[in-house]
Amino acid sequence: MVDSRKFVLTLVSLALALPLLAADSSLSGTGQLESVIKNVMEQQKRTNTLEADFRQEKVMALMAKPEVSTGSFVFARPNQVLWKYDAPREVTMLIAGGFLTTYYPNLKKAERVEVKKYQDRIFKYMGASGAIDELARYFDFTFTDSAANTAYVLDLTPKTHTIARRAKHITIWIDKKSYLTTRFEYVEGDGDTTRYEFTNLRINRPIESDRFALNLPPTVRVEQMKLN
Repeated sequence: MVDSRKFVLTLVSLALALPLLAADSSLSGTGQLESVIKNVMEQQKRTNTLEADFRQEKVMALMAKPEVSTGSFVFARPNQVLWKYDAPREVTMLIAGGFLTTYYPNLKKAERVEVKKYQDRIFKYMGASGAIDELARYFDFTFTDSAANTAYVLDLTPKTHTIARRAKHITIWIDKKSYLTTRFEYVEGDGDTTRYEFTNLRINRPIESDRFALNLPPTVRVEQMKLN
């Protein structure tokens, strides 16, 4: 089952550990990397909506083999996101109106947690590349541009033990044509690893507002949760 609380706590912990910084000097002098990040930022400014299919792979110490999930992802500016897991189990995760609601149809259960306080930072780190200018102060970057690879690869290693307790390693793949994140991997402090791969990306297509409305059946039990 998707652990929505852990999902948010991971994002919030990273966000709280990395205070917001000015984006004017953290990547200065890095040559090609600086140019790539500039293009990423420009693309993000132009992206009002984004849809994609995703594949998620979780590797955990207590699991004999990775758990693989597939589904779809929808984003609409400024702060609406819908994750729909289709397999191996149906789960819907919606961030809208300052709340994260996770719905498990098979269990007739939903979890709701307020994330308004952290929403801006959560959206930055969900997109990873949107916060690269901030991450640069706290992580050492290894930038790879291979002719055989259709994506630029950024490997981030924490500079301090404090950061390493929350995120041991982050890898980001940025498509060379669209300058969007197509793959993302992070290793948590406990060693658990989560990988995402995004395919069939559709940018700036009209998205109806009701896509971000979660109408739960009256038989569904809703649990109000807290992050701490």
